[in-house]
Amino acid sequence: MIIDKFHCWYNATFAIKNRVFNSLKVPAILRLVILSIANVVIPMVISTQTKNPNFSLKNNNKVRADFVVSLTSFPNRIGKIHLVIESILRQSYRPSQVILWLSKEQFASIDELPIKLLKLRSRGLTIKLTEGDLRSYKKYYFLLEQNPKAAFIIVDDDVFYKSTLLSELIDVHKQYPNAIVANRCAIINGDQQYTNWRGLRGAATNPRFDLLPTGCGGVLYPSGSLSSEAVDSNLFTEVCGDADDIWLSCCAFLNNTPTVYTGHNDYILGVHSSQNIHLHTKNVGQSNNDIRIAAVREYFQVNRGVDVFKRTKC
Repeated sequence: MIIDKFHCWYNATFAIKNRVFNSLKVPAILRLVILSIANVVIPMVISTQTKNPNFSLKNNNKVRADFVVSLTSFPNRIGKIHLVIESILRQSYRPSQVILWLSKEQFASIDELPIKLLKLRSRGLTIKLTEGDLRSYKKYYFLLEQNPKAAFIIVDDDVFYKSTLLSELIDVHKQYPNAIVANRCAIINGDQQYTNWRGLRGAATNPRFDLLPTGCGGVLYPSGSLSSEAVDSNLFTEVCGDADDIWLSCCAFLNNTPTVYTGHNDYILGVHSSQNIHLHTKNVGQSNNDIRIAAVREYFQVNRGVDVFKRTKC
């Protein structure tokens, strides 16, 4: 798979330990070159494979997983999201469904969407327009509203996902069927600012309660893993409007659902967009996450008598 090759090359640059090379910023330059070339070559290769039956949910020869892959997007990224979905269609495990949730406030009609995206419907993509705009929460909210018992995997809309993403999540889920499973996690430390929370790397963990999974690496939510607050749109839009990762982690904690880190926290091969707006930069760089954490913490302390950010491993 072409995505896997670029993913491997990109991650290899982080393992360069040569002092001279690092002082000259050679690894960083290599990453920039690899990322730039990937964003040219991968779309070209994908464009030649659109009729390949192996890259379709309708191919019955693929290993099937009983999970919906759910994601959302917005106008600044819609022109490139077909590439993200193409990477999901190239997974070694085939999801039961891939659903893209979009707001009618941003897209008045499905017919207005890019042709390359619309063509993916013939290979199994479902596109649904929703009333209102719940921002990043769209990736799971309407799915659970329609099917409260749904088991699902959320992904972000600006990543070339390697072909083993779903298998990494699902294989760990088989070991720990009642836990949330994530490839990227930060260790929650309620006594420090969010920027000081340590991201996990290296070996996988057992299920624990002090982990914050982040969607850019893919997160698996088993059926019934979240508390009722996960679908209280009036509440989360008021208290935690643009930080669904934080809200979902609290809903899992309130539901006594632990999280497992898979040990596959690879560096992300991003999909470039000339108009891309990085929520991560906004949230972290402008301390929005700390503002959201404080608001969420206060709400649950007052209304539930629980400090949702005072956590231990077990």
